[in-house]
Amino acid sequence: MFALVLLALVAQAFAGEYIDARCPVVRPVDNFDYASFSNGIWYEVGRYDNRKEKGTECSYSIFTPMGDRFKIENIGLRHNKKYEIDGYGRLAPDAGSTGKLIFTLPYGKNGQNTDNILNIMSTDNANYAVLYHCNYNEETKTKQELSWIVSRTKTLRSDFKALIDRYLLESKVLDLSKYIFPDFSDNVCRIDF
Repeated sequence: MFALVLLALVAQAFAGEYIDARCPVVRPVDNFDYASFSNGIWYEVGRYDNRKEKGTECSYSIFTPMGDRFKIENIGLRHNKKYEIDGYGRLAPDAGSTGKLIFTLPYGKNGQNTDNILNIMSTDNANYAVLYHCNYNEETKTKQELSWIVSRTKTLRSDFKALIDRYLLESKVLDLSKYIFPDFSDNVCRIDF
């Protein structure tokens, strides 16, 4: 029976058909503290592996409040060379008290700014947050899921790590096994000029 199912899947793949893989409906965290989240430095201590960040280490974001939005400075190293992507973030109009944000970053064609929904899935509103974004491609009927674990420190305290691990293990959307955990050691994070 398993062989027949496998054969059917292989045949479907070679026929050029795509399996409709829409983004899941998610509920961001309630009682989100936007003022706390949108101010200061967040270190990327974990992320789903993705093409845009391939080979990137020592990533962090600096958020600076600017009225009803905040400036985003995403900084990281590739081969010990600094790179930066800047944009803006704001609370989504329908967020209410949840952690549903809109990030405007230059990920469009020719570096054009695009608005993307970023959901804060888990946070203690002070020390760590689990972020999730899903992009559905109508043309190919496929989705790309991205997730990050961010912390106010370069390494997670063990009690925060335990809370995040428990959340991810119980999550119906996020998968702990898909995360990579970048290195923040001094050797890796040195900048070559």
